[in-house]
Amino acid sequence: MKLALVGGSLRAGSLNARLLHHLARALEARGHEVAAFTGEALRLPLYEEGAAPSAEAQTLHGALREAQGLVIVSPEYNSGIPGHLKNAVDWLSTMKPSPWPDLPVLLCSASPGAFGGARGLVAWRATLANMGALALPEAITVPHADQQLDAEGAPTDPRTAASVPRVLEKFLTLAARLHP
Repeated sequence: MKLALVGGSLRAGSLNARLLHHLARALEARGHEVAAFTGEALRLPLYEEGAAPSAEAQTLHGALREAQGLVIVSPEYNSGIPGHLKNAVDWLSTMKPSPWPDLPVLLCSASPGAFGGARGLVAWRATLANMGALALPEAITVPHADQQLDAEGAPTDPRTAASVPRVLEKFLTLAARLHP
């Protein structure tokens, strides 16, 4: 299955980028083809109506159009969507054909806080639903990620570590049903 992964912050050392790379490796180990976009690949010009999409936005659009599912690994900025990721969504929402309708999405977040970025995922659900994407009801969140992610981005907390493969399997099942 072809999957796209998008997320992380723009800064080096992003906890969410580490988690994203861990998830990408886990999906590749299961035999899936992964296109990952993080850091500089998401530094798009600010969306402006009537402006032509950049080459980077077109590459991201192509990957989402080919993907059978999308994994978003999003930092939580003031309980919301980070500006650079919202900007990418805004670009993609204007490009034709739209990649969003019926696209299965797994939401993930890692945060130094006790909620693991879960509050920011609420805003993602509303945005994705508005565009016709289908977010899996479950999410992967890593609280205290500054202490609970190893150097490779794998959660070290036993409960979180056990939930990752279970939630990934549910997402992959949804994606396979929607896009066989």
